Amino acid sequence: MAMSKKPFQTTLSEAMLKKAYSELGEDEERRQQVIAIIQKWFGQQPHLQRIRLEDYSIICFARGCKYSMEKIKHKLDLQFTLRTALPEFFSGWDPLKPKIQDALSCGSFLPLLDYDQHDRKVIVMRPGCFDPMLHKPEDIEKANLMISDTMGWKDEQIFVTGMVIIIDCQGFSLNHLTLKPLTLTKKQMYYLQSSPISPKTINFIRTNSVFHSAYNVVTNMLNDKMKQRLKVHGSDFKSLYKEIDRKILPKDYGGDGLSLAELTEHWKEKVEENREFLMDSERNFRVDESRRPGKAKTAQDIFGIEGSFRKLSVD
Repeated sequence: MAMSKKPFQTTLSEAMLKKAYSELGEDEERRQQVIAIIQKWFGQQPHLQRIRLEDYSIICFARGCKYSMEKIKHKLDLQFTLRTALPEFFSGWDPLKPKIQDALSCGSFLPLLDYDQHDRKVIVMRPGCFDPMLHKPEDIEKANLMISDTMGWKDEQIFVTGMVIIIDCQGFSLNHLTLKPLTLTKKQMYYLQSSPISPKTINFIRTNSVFHSAYNVVTNMLNDKMKQRLKVHGSDFKSLYKEIDRKILPKDYGGDGLSLAELTEHWKEKVEENREFLMDSERNFRVDESRRPGKAKTAQDIFGIEGSFRKLSVD
């Protein structure tokens, strides 16, 4: 695959460049070096030839993988393999489709616009914000992933400083739990493994009795390292403020940031603005398994039978 005509130009602030240098050993020379190595490797993989790999994506993965070449290669291959093997999440990526419009209007995945006191990205997830009788979980997940891709394409800093997650369980009901197949949850958890970054902490708020049933199911899919990053605050926002700067939190949580409704509208508009990028990613981020060296990977190979999923691993 041909190199980009123009060298990659980072948009990180001076403070973030210093952080990337001190924590990742990143400088201009190393950025260009990793791009050259990965682009050359990518061009030698027959099954990846349909994919247009941007220099920006390489740098994001490099930062998330702490510049480990083998991890970068593994995560990139896994990312595109799963995007191919999970059509229930990665097909029909047109944000103007009525079902996707409805899903975006629910506000299930809401990155905050400001960073916290540790310069981390904060993402609010709301698994109980939609009526599970009206919305298919696959459509909600598609909308969430579209927002995630839109966020990541514009935000270099998240790959340097990392992210924290708030899971707001308000409205989470027995129907949310029973109408979503366990296999779908497992596939979501598996896909997290292909992300170049993993959450520093996952904070549960406004929990209820149904949450605890779901919590037990999900934690069984996590390894011990990830379990240590889970924090259950319940309705104690003062406890949450110790983890995340209150000033940047939504007004709904006693903060000074945009409300959940305002964030929902903001990200719906952003996804619509990036419609072409998202539709292109659906077409272009596909592995040609017929050309994979060795044995092609099918969904059955990757996910196996019920109960055979590996626990979520994190660095």
